[in-house]
Amino acid sequence: MISIDAIAVEFNGDTLFNDVSFVVNEQDKIALMGKNGAGKSTIMKIIAGMQKATRGHVRFPKEAVIAYLPQHLLTEDSCTVFEETSKAFKEIFEMRDEMALLNKELETRTDYESDSYMNIITRVADLGEKYYALEEINYEAEVEKALQGLGFKRTDFNRLTSEFSGGWRMRIELAKILLQKPDLILLDEPTNHVDIESVIWLEDFLLNKAKAVIVISHDRAFIDNITNRTIEVTMGKIYDYKANYSHYLQLRADRRSHQIKAYQEQQKFIADNQIFIDRFKGTYSKTNQVTSRERMLEKLKIIEIDEIDTSSLALRFPPAMRSGDYPVVIESLSKKYGDQVVFKDANMVISRGQKVSFVGRNGEGKSTMIKAIMGEIGFEGKCALGHNAKVGYFAQNQASMLNTELKKKKKKKLFFRLLMK
Repeated sequence: MISIDAIAVEFNGDTLFNDVSFVVNEQDKIALMGKNGAGKSTIMKIIAGMQKATRGHVRFPKEAVIAYLPQHLLTEDSCTVFEETSKAFKEIFEMRDEMALLNKELETRTDYESDSYMNIITRVADLGEKYYALEEINYEAEVEKALQGLGFKRTDFNRLTSEFSGGWRMRIELAKILLQKPDLILLDEPTNHVDIESVIWLEDFLLNKAKAVIVISHDRAFIDNITNRTIEVTMGKIYDYKANYSHYLQLRADRRSHQIKAYQEQQKFIADNQIFIDRFKGTYSKTNQVTSRERMLEKLKIIEIDEIDTSSLALRFPPAMRSGDYPVVIESLSKKYGDQVVFKDANMVISRGQKVSFVGRNGEGKSTMIKAIMGEIGFEGKCALGHNAKVGYFAQNQASMLNTELKKKKKKKLFFRLLMK
């Protein structure tokens, strides 16, 4: 059982949410719902231990394992599929390596009575107790079994993760989660950039193999299929329903209807009392009654009506410079990674004004085709942009393409400015 106890988050004096409490039981499949900016991802990161709450605590047994799949996958492009998946055992490997280093240091030291020597002995003992208490596992065999179970071939194991589409990268992350055997899986928009076959596979995995799950998703069919409980984050608080998404929508509509009725009745009550106050204020015989009603209205807590997410995406693009008749021309385009042929002798001409969609299963080459058009990868054949063709590009893994060093420099500059103040 994992307990979220009265957590609150404040930013610069503004409260995102306050006094949020709920319990996650084994086999709970929870949809975390609410409008963008309500705090869903923040709550998930706090549970995952990636962010601290301003107040409150997350409590769980010491041996409990919580695994987190973020909205933006940040797998390292320099790793192979096998290396990336093996990171599921990162803490175990680090423990093993640290013990080896400390034991090697003990072999060369002769200051047996010193405090530092005794500290190393204590550390080795603590690490050894944890490490040797673990079940003996053939880690390489477990990684291999997990990857093959998720559809990877042996020939994929030594390929770089950068060669795979978003759906397959998600499977790599899920393989890491599976190997950790978590008590709670946290998923933030897991169906982004994933084809229908991957979604079906993920639904089966969560329903039949996972223990407790908390998921954030805009895919209504997906969350309806896998969840048995819905927690809504709205206006700084939560509502907890023992219901899947469709049933929750009905219950929320009923709740809001009652709130509106109660709010209207309260407003009428306030208006009636205000009329009385305005009419008899200054009348000696009514002074006590007027004062009493004024105090009552001051202490009255106004009923709030939960907000509904009516936001919509509004984009305005500046006029583009007129391009040639054919902004993109592709002739005999071929691409392969080693012996893996992604596509061969592809031909395509995109005319000015056309709206083109690339569709297909994960791994069929949609993103690879885009990368070829952008000149990000090498290829055979012709792939050219036409006269005056300017390209705006938002990559599937845009988060991992950000210049983290630039972000660090900006943070340092801000820190020093604050110091100067």
